[in-house]
Amino acid sequence: MHTLLTVIRKKPEIETAEFRRFMKDDYGPTYQALPQTRAYIQYFLADLAIDDAEDPIDAIVQISFDSVEQMHEALQSESYQKAHELRAAYMRETSVGIHSAVVEEINQLI
Repeated sequence: MHTLLTVIRKKPEIETAEFRRFMKDDYGPTYQALPQTRAYIQYFLADLAIDDAEDPIDAIVQISFDSVEQMHEALQSESYQKAHELRAAYMRETSVGIHSAVVEEINQLI
């Protein structure tokens, strides 16, 4: 399994409830429609680090594919392009607002 984790920060002018509605009803279904997607999970967060050192994290998304090739295929699809366009109104641009990383190793202790 090839898994991506994406940290997401919403635009400051977007209310939390509206952001979560968008993620559940509009953004998430575009990934669900990808035949390559094996798992898609949205985690909505209430950030505990309220020290103004960084902006709060609003969500983390986990998306999994069977292989790197299937991930690349999905990211070239029309459905992915639709998701990319949709998020422009809700998420901050650049890696400050949306930052993806590949899971290389999992160490599950419990």
